Amino acid sequence: MALYAIDDLDDAWAATREFLTPLSVRRVAVLAVVVFFVGGTGMNPLGGSSGTGTAPEAGPGPGASLDAIQEFVAQNALAIGLIGGTLLAVVLGFVFVGALMEFVFVQSLRTDEVRFWDYARRYLGNGLRLFGFRLGLALLTVLPVLAFLGVGLTAIGAGSLTQTGGAALVLIGLLAVVVFVLVSLVDSFTTAFVVPVMLVRDSGVLDAWRAFWPTLTGQWKQYLAYAVAAFVLNVALGIVLFVAVAAAALVLLIPLGVVVAGTALLAPTVVAPVAIALGVLFVLGIVAVALVVQVPIRTYMRYYALLILGDTDGTLDPIPAIRARVRGDGRDPETI
Repeated sequence: MALYAIDDLDDAWAATREFLTPLSVRRVAVLAVVVFFVGGTGMNPLGGSSGTGTAPEAGPGPGASLDAIQEFVAQNALAIGLIGGTLLAVVLGFVFVGALMEFVFVQSLRTDEVRFWDYARRYLGNGLRLFGFRLGLALLTVLPVLAFLGVGLTAIGAGSLTQTGGAALVLIGLLAVVVFVLVSLVDSFTTAFVVPVMLVRDSGVLDAWRAFWPTLTGQWKQYLAYAVAAFVLNVALGIVLFVAVAAAALVLLIPLGVVVAGTALLAPTVVAPVAIALGVLFVLGIVAVALVVQVPIRTYMRYYALLILGDTDGTLDPIPAIRARVRGDGRDPETI
């Protein structure tokens, strides 16, 4: 039996090379914006940690600290609510745009045409559905974390942690880890395989999962191999990204450092604002380099997943024409 996780490595590179050449500054710039949302978030479940200690018998205990926190929250409820609401709105907006950009990215790869606004308008409904699905996954991740914090804070408020409470914390902590791993897998497979199925079948997230599920379970060895290979590739390509960004940082840092040093010698009164302005320029330059480098990396990884999807189920193949061009050997995907 052919192992597509190995066979498709070269084909994914051929598809990536074909998609990105001839090199177009406009195409790379638009894809860099898309990658900023696709590669920068996806879904980041909220996390938390809690610690316990042994309280001294004398002096103010943990309960007093908890009371002080409650009093502070009560006195500043409005400000905390406004800040929290603003941050929540920003996060939700970022997650929604990230969900929408998944469809812009995959459709661009399918058609070899990067149409940012056209695809964004066309797949707004799909973006909303994926956004809702990801919120549901995030809620599943947050619930055990909240339970962990609730038990921990209750124990702190009581001033001691009983043996039963400690066991409950351990069990809830293990549950949180298991849920996080499962949710991460579901979200990763949704991004890599279910989003393309949504485009192929013009369906919602759950309908696409129902269509993909028989393929996933019937060809589980192929997808297990993909998961392992994708992990190794992400680590290797992450190292490439780090090296590229570090080199760019060095190249930018030398001339900017010379300018700051020269300003300090010739006009020391303005060295602070010059250093701040150049620092902002440095950060923006590093971000731009990172995004440009991520364009071929993300393109390669997404083509890799699309090829495996079509190989395991020809009826769900999102890129049949591209597959035929990069292979040119008549090899047909296996249909289930």
